[in-house]
Amino acid sequence: MTYMFKNEMGDIRPMTFEEYFNRLNNVRGLSRGTSNQISISRSDFELLKAKAEKYEALVEEHKKIKTQNDRILKELDDMKDDGRKFKELLEEKERFLNSLLRVRADFENYKKHSERENSRYKSYVMESMLKKLIDHYDDLVRALNLLKMLEDMDSIKNGFELIVKNFEKLLTEEGVKPMNSEGEKFDPYKHEAIIVEEGRDDLPENTIIEEITKGYYIKDKILRPAKVKISKKSKLKNLNEN
Repeated sequence: MTYMFKNEMGDIRPMTFEEYFNRLNNVRGLSRGTSNQISISRSDFELLKAKAEKYEALVEEHKKIKTQNDRILKELDDMKDDGRKFKELLEEKERFLNSLLRVRADFENYKKHSERENSRYKSYVMESMLKKLIDHYDDLVRALNLLKMLEDMDSIKNGFELIVKNFEKLLTEEGVKPMNSEGEKFDPYKHEAIIVEEGRDDLPENTIIEEITKGYYIKDKILRPAKVKISKKSKLKNLNEN
């Protein structure tokens, strides 16, 4: 520890604790041999010096601790601000996440709707195409039946038979199956009655006698209804039964 004092010339200079202690004794007239002399041992002097130095060290340590404390308090304030900013970021992230989830749900719904519409459109196109192919197939079958009635046309008949079989294979691969309507009861959902034969008392009413144009299924759905001839009992038979 250092102390400041003013000399006889008025100058100020630092002095050590030992110089200060000696000067204090001289000022008070505490010199050796006087009645007011105060004696102090070297060990007490060193003890006082050590306490003074310890006090100075504690003062310096207090300054350091206070500086650190001020810095920590500032960091705590900054952390509070950062905490508020972090909370705001979390809330903003939550809003963005909810918006993203809504957009994703809308996209999935749109995607499913588009897939259904595309599937429906493809089925419509396929059915239209297959109906046209069936009409051509009917024409080929009729042409083949005519050729079979001619003589010396084996090569042409064989060629037509091959074409007809290829058509049958193509239709089968696309899920097209023919109806077998003869002998069945007329069903307006899959049959179209174009001829009614009366006087068929030997058959139940509305029995399909003949397929004029064959009907077809595509998988489990009706692709083309069959055009058929159906039976009808005579008026007298109907009266008797009624």
